[in-house]
Amino acid sequence: MSDDREIRNRILAKAEEMFTVFGATRVTMEEIATGIGISKKTLYKHFSSKEQLIKTLVEEKKCESGNFISNLLADESLEFIDKLKKLMVFVGEMAKSMRGPMINDLIKSYPDIFNGIKEFRRQKALNQFVKLLEQGVESGIFRKDINQEVVAMIYVSAIHEIIIPEVLSTLPISAEQVFTTIVKILFEGILTEDGRNKYCENSDKKEVLEIK
Repeated sequence: MSDDREIRNRILAKAEEMFTVFGATRVTMEEIATGIGISKKTLYKHFSSKEQLIKTLVEEKKCESGNFISNLLADESLEFIDKLKKLMVFVGEMAKSMRGPMINDLIKSYPDIFNGIKEFRRQKALNQFVKLLEQGVESGIFRKDINQEVVAMIYVSAIHEIIIPEVLSTLPISAEQVFTTIVKILFEGILTEDGRNKYCENSDKKEVLEIK
């Protein structure tokens, strides 16, 4: 690795560490430079502004997320259920980052960057979740009679609209618990076994009446 590349990576690592703890607005470029033992001149050689530094951090996180999920879906050595569990854990971990000074600063001071994160998550999550559902159908885990794109849109919309700081701050549970609840409802439903049987019985009766 070249010296420039190494310094760049050190800057990004230190910036992410400090932004996560203190927020982007409270951390100065000088503090980042001091934290890794370089001059401000060297720092600005790699990143012309704090905003550029933040954008680069966000873009790298997007690539990291996209690559992880793409590789997971393409991994033929894993059973579908194992893929599903790994994906849920990964997304749950990502949900943790939706609270704290860094995200709050992005919303208030860098709204364009934050909106870019939400749009990336919406588009990428939709495409990847459809692929996941297709694999689930092929594996016999998911039903074939349900429109996969509708299921994917429900999932993505729930994640997109609920796991954001404004909503999370009104709930008495953590982002990870919210995400787990969304997944549980989506895959298991809210009906008990008895409730499901009664629902199916009533649905069957309604179908018979409609036919008559």
